Amino acid sequence: MGKWFTPQERGVVLFLIATLILGGVIYIYKFKTPYFAPELKITEKEKSDAEIHKLIQETRTQLKSRGSLNNTININKASKEELMRLQGIGETYAQRIIDYRERSNGFKNIKEIKRIKGIGEKKFEKLKDKIII
Repeated sequence: MGKWFTPQERGVVLFLIATLILGGVIYIYKFKTPYFAPELKITEKEKSDAEIHKLIQETRTQLKSRGSLNNTININKASKEELMRLQGIGETYAQRIIDYRERSNGFKNIKEIKRIKGIGEKKFEKLKDKIII
């Protein structure tokens, strides 16, 4: 090796050989050694965190079914307070909506809301994008 390489080249060649050997050792260790996953231990805090996460998901599902999560209100399921969040719907109109809903076994489509006293075409136009069945 002394005749063919300068001292600098010898250093580089030795470095490359050492890197190759080290890479081989790592390869053998990585693929020939079995992988043991540590035992998963769930603490009480993690259990309660999981329960909270489950409760949040259930609440989101309920809100979606009511339409509250995407700023729409399901007029067949909404409470009086939820109905009152709609623009132009106060306590009286909310109660009328609930009374109609109970009498007619729910709304079949959103246009039915115009059957409620005081809700005409103009008010319906303001509400139609905010209510669902």
